[in-house]
Amino acid sequence: MLEILEASYVEGARGVEVIPSGKIIEAAQMMSEIYSDYVIIGSTYPGKDSCIDLLVEAEAKLIFVHGMISDNRGGKLSSLLDEISSYGIIPGVATHDPIPTMKYCIENSLNVKFFLIPFNVRGILMGNAKKLEEIVDKTKNFHFIGMKTLAAGEIKPDAAFKYIANHNICAVTIGMVTKQQAEESTRIALKALINKTL
Repeated sequence: MLEILEASYVEGARGVEVIPSGKIIEAAQMMSEIYSDYVIIGSTYPGKDSCIDLLVEAEAKLIFVHGMISDNRGGKLSSLLDEISSYGIIPGVATHDPIPTMKYCIENSLNVKFFLIPFNVRGILMGNAKKLEEIVDKTKNFHFIGMKTLAAGEIKPDAAFKYIANHNICAVTIGMVTKQQAEESTRIALKALINKTL
């Protein structure tokens, strides 16, 4: 795991988004100890225990409420956002159903600054892709981070990040399982996103 994170760091990535489970959180903490500019962000665990404490211990700068909770759009979402904020950490919402969940958060003035949303050139898991693109591009008082950008390998990195660069997406999370994927995806993403103009 550490080898994959180091490979993406060498290519220019300066952080990781983790769920507090398994070896990834340990590897992320090791990276932040080695590299002072390494940033950890995370998503709560979707079970009974959200494991916010593990993300706080890892010094996460931004914590998303997991989509399995946020997409229910209930009281637990609001209480977890408030709990995250109580630690002085930026609260966010991850969603697998972006349009209704973002609408709920905005209409109810929930304590959210960032949305982690599926966003990819094929519209996979985006719902109404054109409407989501419009919301993302016209909304300036929230920040959007794209996930599922490669659609589990169905989309080539060049096409994926060229698409992302044309929208109001401030960062992306990329699932990586090999050192080669980490190097290639990071290199291509940074090339497309550093030069983006909106």
